[in-house]
Amino acid sequence: MVEQRLLERAIGESGRPIAAEPFGAGRIARFRVERGTEAGDWFVDTSRQPVPAETGFVIRDGGGAVVARIWKHPLDPRLPALRTVTDPERLHRIASAAGSTGPIEARVLAYRPGRRAVVRLTQHGVHLFVKVVRPGEAEDLAAIHDACRAAGVPAPEVVHWTPAGVVVVRDAVGTPGPVAATQMSADAVLDAVETLREQFTRVRTGRIARPSVGSRLDWHVDRLASVLPDRAGELRTLRTALVPHLRRQGAAAVIHGDLHIGQIFCRDGAVSSVIDIDTAGLGDPCDDTAAFIGHATASAVRNEVAGRARDAALLHTLAETALDRWVAQPRTAALTTLHLIGHAIRAAESNREAAHLMLDEALDLQSIRRSR
Repeated sequence: MVEQRLLERAIGESGRPIAAEPFGAGRIARFRVERGTEAGDWFVDTSRQPVPAETGFVIRDGGGAVVARIWKHPLDPRLPALRTVTDPERLHRIASAAGSTGPIEARVLAYRPGRRAVVRLTQHGVHLFVKVVRPGEAEDLAAIHDACRAAGVPAPEVVHWTPAGVVVVRDAVGTPGPVAATQMSADAVLDAVETLREQFTRVRTGRIARPSVGSRLDWHVDRLASVLPDRAGELRTLRTALVPHLRRQGAAAVIHGDLHIGQIFCRDGAVSSVIDIDTAGLGDPCDDTAAFIGHATASAVRNEVAGRARDAALLHTLAETALDRWVAQPRTAALTTLHLIGHAIRAAESNREAAHLMLDEALDLQSIRRSR
């Protein structure tokens, strides 16, 4: 792997590959160095995209052009605030802005290098969530939270934001969606989600939702074929089947952009909170449908492989009920198929059997015969 060689050239350690994600003209690869003075998570960025300021090693070609940037977490050059919100000595400043004092525990819950991070701050048993984004994006993120709340969408309240790329929101209220799904019927869960989706359509914003998964057909298919090469033929067939159905039809509406059971909290049969609305804006409602069904199906597979048969059955029922209720056009089925491929790509990093089963689900959705 070229990124591994670049890392070794920079720090004398090759590290263990963890993940890689497309970015710009290249990608950002993550490695873990287990021991020694360089222990930690390192990132090799071959995108060639500019950064506000360098925070690590820079490798250039003979003409002086940047070939790669290499940094150690949390020194992401595109997310300069990440260092602040993971540094105990600097966290008090953020907590004070929310009216709290005392010891703070910080835990990184999600991190997409170069794009965003979510850090949970815990103080006196109370959680605050810090969204770390690129400088200049925080105001827009705070604004979509406010616009959602004004329209009745139960998004978390923003208590503080800074132009440096920090948005602080309060904790969600209610029972987490995956737990609620074990306490409510599939139809009751979908009724609650439908009400939430209707609330989103009343949000006043000109913001554009996250790009549709349908815009990256080739990347998804090629990437899964590279990690499951024995199934490349099925994936080629799948690509051909999906191409005619990826063009959006109808007017745009405000959507969540990444809607799934893990994004919602419920109380008294209704959605009481919805999180991660960073992706919200004008888009195709089919994308939210596909994200929800794809996630439920992939979660069912993960539970099945882990031996949690009851949870797997509940999630399969939720996904199948949503398919029966919501999937009325080939485009929605095509987007759901792509979401399943995306989940399979991620699963392949740690559990190839789960990846195979997710691909099986994708093939079944398109009525394509499996090879195994």
